[in-house]
Amino acid sequence: MRTAMEVERIGSAELKDLVAGGSTLDLGFSVSSLPRLAALSPSAGHATSLRASFTFQSGSEGHSQLHLRVAGAVHLACQRCLQALVLPVAIDVLLTMVRSEEKAAELADPFDAVLLEDGELAPAQVVEDEVLAWLPLAPKHSDETPCSRDARMISGELHRPLAGLADLLGRGDRQGDE
Repeated sequence: MRTAMEVERIGSAELKDLVAGGSTLDLGFSVSSLPRLAALSPSAGHATSLRASFTFQSGSEGHSQLHLRVAGAVHLACQRCLQALVLPVAIDVLLTMVRSEEKAAELADPFDAVLLEDGELAPAQVVEDEVLAWLPLAPKHSDETPCSRDARMISGELHRPLAGLADLLGRGDRQGDE
């Protein structure tokens, strides 16, 4: 497997050859090298990676297609307890490669598109875009791995950060009191 550093961009001539041969590229990406994904990680100390398989093929409507498979894991912050969680990634998507937004808009409904910049494909950007689109809006621990907040609630230890606010404001500041 080659690393993404070896294949930063795939030019239009190489793309034509890859599509004509029905070729597959297997690439590895460190999550820390994908800036938008790395920014979602609660700590920089977690080294995770993603493996991506790019299979190029001829497609319908005269556009080449890219069958992308991504596997690995990303570290995110749970939106319930704000602690770190590891989310396994498993993406399998067929993308139609287009050269402009107008061409993407012309595609039939079931096709997802990837926009080629100056006729070139940036594999790291495609992987990062697809993983970001795949992530849940509010990641949280699963039922099998409950949040640490849930464990505190079960044990009876519940943190209430605003519990003393009424006392700090004084009785005259409460609504309904005169």
